[in-house]
Order: sequence, then C-alpha cells, then structure tokens
Amino acid sequence: MIEILLICILFFGIFVLFYRQAIEEYNILQIEGSQVADLPKLLSEQSPVVVREIGAPKLFTPETLKGNTRLLTFPVMPSLILGDYLVMENRPDSVKINYKAAAQLASEAGIQVWAEHTWFPKAFSYQFLQNFHSLTSYAYIGSVGLRKTTAIHTVLYPTSVPLEVTLLTEQQTKFLPKVWRGRFPDQITIHDTPLVGEIKYISVKVRPGNMLWIPTHWYYSVKSQDLSQPCLWASLEIHHPISRLATTMEESIKIDS
Repeated sequence: MIEILLICILFFGIFVLFYRQAIEEYNILQIEGSQVADLPKLLSEQSPVVVREIGAPKLFTPETLKGNTRLLTFPVMPSLILGDYLVMENRPDSVKINYKAAAQLASEAGIQVWAEHTWFPKAFSYQFLQNFHSLTSYAYIGSVGLRKTTAIHTVLYPTSVPLEVTLLTEQQTKFLPKVWRGRFPDQITIHDTPLVGEIKYISVKVRPGNMLWIPTHWYYSVKSQDLSQPCLWASLEIHHPISRLATTMEESIKIDS
C-alpha cells in the first residue's frame, strides 16, 4: 500500500514539473502527415507544431452537417440553430457557444470518437502513457478571441475554411489589458493598455487538412479567413490529472466564448 502511494506521489510530482515547463520563443515546427510517428518527439520540444496533409476533413463539415437533420437543429445561440447558420448570407463572425455545448456538439458530430481513435494515441511515444491521460473535444463556430491553453496539448483542426490562429507566449500576458479574454491581439490599442507596443505575437494560417498542436501555457485566438463561408473547427485537448485540474480552475473564471 505504501509503495503504491509513493508511486502515485512520484507521478504527481513528474506531472507538475513537466506541466510548468514552457517555451517563450516563437518557433513553429512542421511535420507531414506521413511522419506522425515522429510527432511525440516534436511535441516534447514544447513549441507549436503544424501537422500537414492529413487528409480532407470528413466530420463537422458544411456538407456532412447539411445531411444530418438532427444536428441541423442544434442550438448554437439562444436564437440561432446550426442549420440556419450554415445557410445565412450575413452570418455572424463569432458564435458564442459555451464549453458544455461545444463538447456536446463535438460528441454528436463524431469528433470525440474520431479523435480518441485517430490522434490521441499518436501523442505518446509509449502506449502505457495513454492510461494517465484523457482527451476532450470541442466543436466551434466562427472566430474566438484570446484564451489560454491549459491542456498539455491543444489541437486546432479546421473543417471548413482556413483559420488565422494568433499565438502569444505566456510572457506576453504582462503587456495585455487586464481583461484580455475574448480579445483579438491585432485589435488591442493604446487605449486598452499603455504597453500595447510591447505585445509580440505570431499568426499561423491553418488550412483544412492540416492541424495545429499548441503546448500548454500559450494563448491563442482564431479568425476565419473566408467570411463568405461557414467557419467550422474543432479543438482537441489532451490532459493529464494536473492539467485537467488547471482547466477546471481556468474555466471557472473564463468568459464563455
């Protein structure tokens, strides 16, 4: 019994140690879909990783959704259902769907099962590590302002149009306005913070068929690069117990977006 307790304490300490590690440099790594066996090695470098050419999306696309009458009635806002959003001429740029609804939509669209079987195992060099981790997926619509990554890996996967993902390291938060959640870095002015000129960020274009893996303790926002089309994308979060606890705490103070 004591041995088991000591092993649990050891794993807890290791998770905390690695969870607090973060890179403050803007270094975007890239890998082809045919090279995903090398993905765990790249993820260990704690820099964002673009995985290219993984195949055209087959879930949560405008085409597949239009053929699913059940999902077309999914409420994405108090006065807007998913089916109406898909056919609107002047659709809103941002749809404020909360985390619970986004997780439900991802589950009903098949993203959760797909991610668990296709990408969750690829994040680990050793299969036994999967036993200490879990995956949660979310389905989003439209642009999303700044939020913090608390999962050990946050994966952004566009399913309809290219996304412009803006990334900030944790070091940049000291220059951000006090209320930064939901804001877009390129829209922050000197009226929001006197240190706006010190904010350094990088933007990455992520096309359907590619995905972006973001380490923990980074900040990101998402914008559609084609406002004439529905903007659909998924977020996959891989957690260990410490990051799951941190996510619960972070979500308790987040503004739903």
